[in-house]
Amino acid sequence: MKRYSIKIALLLFAIAALASCSKKVVPVDDDNGTVIVTNENVDMSVFYQADWRTFKSGGNVEIGSSSKSLNSSMQMKMIRNKSIYVSLRPVLGIEAAKMLINGDSILLVDKLHKRYIYEKASLLTNGIPVTVGALQDIFLGRAFELGKGSLTQDMKDDFTISVKDNKVVLTPKNQFNGFDYNFVYDSRNNIVSLNVIPSNSGASTYSVTYRKVQGSVAGKVATEASVSTKLNGNSLNLDLEYKDMVWNESFTIDTNIPKNYKRIDGKDIMQLLGGK
Repeated sequence: MKRYSIKIALLLFAIAALASCSKKVVPVDDDNGTVIVTNENVDMSVFYQADWRTFKSGGNVEIGSSSKSLNSSMQMKMIRNKSIYVSLRPVLGIEAAKMLINGDSILLVDKLHKRYIYEKASLLTNGIPVTVGALQDIFLGRAFELGKGSLTQDMKDDFTISVKDNKVVLTPKNQFNGFDYNFVYDSRNNIVSLNVIPSNSGASTYSVTYRKVQGSVAGKVATEASVSTKLNGNSLNLDLEYKDMVWNESFTIDTNIPKNYKRIDGKDIMQLLGGK
């Protein structure tokens, strides 16, 4: 695995998403190699996932930019639709930095330099109103619609299905203003990628690729995810690997802001992430 940079991870945990699947559909070539199919042609039930209350996992994170790099062990905890906690532990299991998303706020803590950022979670998504629930779907590889939540049977008509290069693309009909996003699946109904693209551009703002999809009590989960994006013109990359996943175990998450730490303005996020 590549070497990556420590505090950039805190940023990238909030960036991309993926989810959804379908019964195998034989594509019909057109001029663009794409065919639009109706929801009646696809068994939408394969997109739905089981509900869950809590998630806990160990694993590894690899983070990188053009100038920084870090490979760190991590711990992640999530309470459904409420909180996400990520702890970075690069040496001997000692926490060096952490990220907490609680409600619509995000707390980034640099314990090595005793400073933090506390802002709206949209700080990390260029203003796109991503909720805690949507970010949890992102990390677990589950389809969702911005503003409505995880894909359920009642939402099956809210998505357009197309097939290209033997992959199924699930696209919410109601897109966020200025951006288009979709979820891509392979013929085995495993999530492959998420793309978020500005409406006036063909280049992805965020992209996520997924690997090693496994079944769980909460449905299919991609145990490896790679995120590519940019922040203030800087390229950022993140690789996540989950290990020893535990579901629906009771626990609490500390949401307190650390005392005697210096608060950094959100506009200076690159200063915190760069370790200066």
